[in-house]
Amino acid sequence: MYQNYREIPSPLQTIWDILDDYAATKTSIVRAGLRAAGFLAVTGTLVGPYALAGLAMPAAKRPIAKLWFRVCQKICGLRVRVKGLPHTAGATLIAANHVSYLDIIVLGALVDARFVAKKDVAGWPLFGLLARLANTIFVSRERRNAANDGGELRGALACGEKIILFPEGTSSNGLNVLPFKSALFSAVEPKHVDPGVVMQPVSVAYARYADGRKLKGDLTDLYAWYGDMTLAGHLLSVFGLKGCVVEVNFMPPIRPVAFPDRKSLAQACERAVRQSLISAHRGY
Repeated sequence: MYQNYREIPSPLQTIWDILDDYAATKTSIVRAGLRAAGFLAVTGTLVGPYALAGLAMPAAKRPIAKLWFRVCQKICGLRVRVKGLPHTAGATLIAANHVSYLDIIVLGALVDARFVAKKDVAGWPLFGLLARLANTIFVSRERRNAANDGGELRGALACGEKIILFPEGTSSNGLNVLPFKSALFSAVEPKHVDPGVVMQPVSVAYARYADGRKLKGDLTDLYAWYGDMTLAGHLLSVFGLKGCVVEVNFMPPIRPVAFPDRKSLAQACERAVRQSLISAHRGY
């Protein structure tokens, strides 16, 4: 309830807010076309140097990738706000909620890390090529293959690398967190993991319009990509929107060796990410 009459919106203000919300959620065909052209142009320009850097100058890959991520954020109208800091001191497995393919360009710009993706992503047009060039770790995400899937992750962590994992195993509407699959934590099994390896829970929230107003209810689907949504159609829709604010929270790292098993470790990460996501959508 409103506390006093000054808080009661006038009819004119209410109408304005409705029209403003409508305009913010409408896709501009012209904007979508220009941004799609820009995306193809920047990707076509940078993919060659990035591939060559992988063969001749590996140290040059990160600046090229970071430039691509940043430009793609601009093209998609994403304004990223960051809370906390990525862990930088040694091998880290980042556990983040998964809302959309947009998570890749958001997190990729912030952390020099390898992503974990399901195997069929490797066969996607264009995006599969980009994922392979970026040394993405492809896994089947089936419980029976947990041991094999964890092998490459353990090897990367043993080399001190940083890995970004989406433990939900799929994307969601971004309003809540799906249960974390403990099988995906096999690479950091507390009984066997190196004591120096840490996990860092991270939440990603598409919670606000570009002007700071909250995205409400089903409007989060403007940026969330899940279920039977088509990639091309959703991407073109995103290109045509004005944009949104993405809130990323890097929470304090935790050490897997402090937990009795990977199930309890997965549950601890899940709770941290869920609480942070809920707070982001509530606005505090």
